[in-house]
Amino acid sequence: MIGYLNEDEIYRVGIAIEETGLDFYTKMAEKADDAATKRIFRRLARDEKRHLAFFETLELKTTGGMGKQTAEQDADTSAYVSSLVDGGIFRNIARMAKLAKRKYNPEAALELALAVEKDTVLYYTEAYRVNRNAGAKKALQRLIDEEKTHVVQITERLDKVLKRKENARKK
Repeated sequence: MIGYLNEDEIYRVGIAIEETGLDFYTKMAEKADDAATKRIFRRLARDEKRHLAFFETLELKTTGGMGKQTAEQDADTSAYVSSLVDGGIFRNIARMAKLAKRKYNPEAALELALAVEKDTVLYYTEAYRVNRNAGAKKALQRLIDEEKTHVVQITERLDKVLKRKENARKK
């Protein structure tokens, strides 16, 4: 079976992503010093809490098995997904915990959030791609769509923070 893409692995990785995101976004919302960034982090925390509840209902875990691929596809996909999860998502999750303990930096917080959300979209998209179960695909598509909205929201807020920073430098 493809590493990180069977039901149990999707469930465990998903829970880790959503729990860490909820914790990070909650802490960043508490630390945010401008109302717009605070709102974004609160919205993200609320969404991650909803995603966590979604996983905890076992809706995804109990939808059935993953589809079969050739051994070559399994090896290639497994290597890609493992690097995405181990080198991207989990590495950035560790960075989230460290950043949450430091002095608040909106730019760094938003950039890290953006990196995790992008990796999450890629992970769920790959899980969707190899999955053959219609129920699981529907659940994954819902998560992909919501995580994509996070990417857009964070990108828009980060752009505004960077513009504000640049304008302050010019003064």
